[in-house]
Amino acid sequence: MFSTLLFYATFAIGEAASIVFAINVVHGFPWKVRWTEHATLAALAVCGLISFESTRRHWMVPVSEWPPPLVVFAVFCSAVAVVGLPVATLARLRRGRLAESMPRERRAAIVDAPRAGFIGDGSHAWMLRLPGNTSLDLETHDWSVPFRRLPSEMDGLSILHLTDLHFSRAYDRRYFEAVCDVAADMTSDVVVVTGDLIDDPECIDWIAPFLERLPGRLGRFAILGNHDQHHDIDRIAEAATDAGFTVLDGHVATIDVNGRRLAVGGTCAPWGPAIADDAIPESDFSILLSHTPDQVYKAARQGWDFILCGHNHGGQVRLPVIGPVLMPSRYSRRFDLGFFEVPPSLMYVSQGIGSKHPIRYGCTPEISRFTLVPAAAVATPHGHHAAPERSPIRA
Repeated sequence: MFSTLLFYATFAIGEAASIVFAINVVHGFPWKVRWTEHATLAALAVCGLISFESTRRHWMVPVSEWPPPLVVFAVFCSAVAVVGLPVATLARLRRGRLAESMPRERRAAIVDAPRAGFIGDGSHAWMLRLPGNTSLDLETHDWSVPFRRLPSEMDGLSILHLTDLHFSRAYDRRYFEAVCDVAADMTSDVVVVTGDLIDDPECIDWIAPFLERLPGRLGRFAILGNHDQHHDIDRIAEAATDAGFTVLDGHVATIDVNGRRLAVGGTCAPWGPAIADDAIPESDFSILLSHTPDQVYKAARQGWDFILCGHNHGGQVRLPVIGPVLMPSRYSRRFDLGFFEVPPSLMYVSQGIGSKHPIRYGCTPEISRFTLVPAAAVATPHGHHAAPERSPIRA
């Protein structure tokens, strides 16, 4: 009896993991239609009904009497549960160790503000009232990031990264005012926003007043995201431009930093134009803004030094040990959050700030600032890393 129940449990876990993987991969493709959410729910309902009926018919029936297709499916799902899921989880835990070698200061950003005042009247506002939901628990992360190729003239260059604001009336406007107050106090040389500014067209007018408050002495750059594609993207881009940001949509800009050339590229591919190989100028260091981390292998082939992404929101719900479950990526959970090294590139995937469905457990919203330093500046004789003092960068 016990072995039979164990088999059924393994079958069920493997089936659930396979369905989640399929959902993640499908949502990683460039659908520009709004009905994908409804189609996913319909597909889940169909899978649930089929599973229920199969369970009802074959509960406690010997496997030898099952239809051959069901046996094959059961073996596949059991293999996923026994081998695939543990291997994927171990690989994710190992990848997470890269962040442990990076010096970081992590702080709660909004401490004393009344959270109830941050909840709006939009259609998903009720989610922010769920017990334990951390969608309003904004954190700031200050990283010192070593690069072997970083010129000494760029030692101490700071980059402020915001992504996935998802302006909507689910949040009260005061929440985003508080977010921008925090970001404005994180003085940086370069400010970047990597897409998904809008989920509610009535909030497009929020973009310019909020983003214009973020100072970047050497430049401010933004790209759009897949959620922006569902609205008036020209108006969204115009609002970001009015805020003083250069909107990069398959283009590359350059900045002079103490006589050295910094290249900053931007793309929201596969939903928008990619950056052509011949469009990348010669530079002493390069930063790519990519809405989704799924572009990392192409970006690495192009030779980008530092890649900043969002899109995945860290999964929003992260379970102990297992980590995130749902994640819209062709690689499923491979690039969930934090640092990933795909030589010669280093990529950082942010947990983002907002979300269309503001439910977060084990995954707080974040604003990150990166101080770039030469690799030797942070290495110690014991193999650990220490945050160096920041060198000033002249405007």
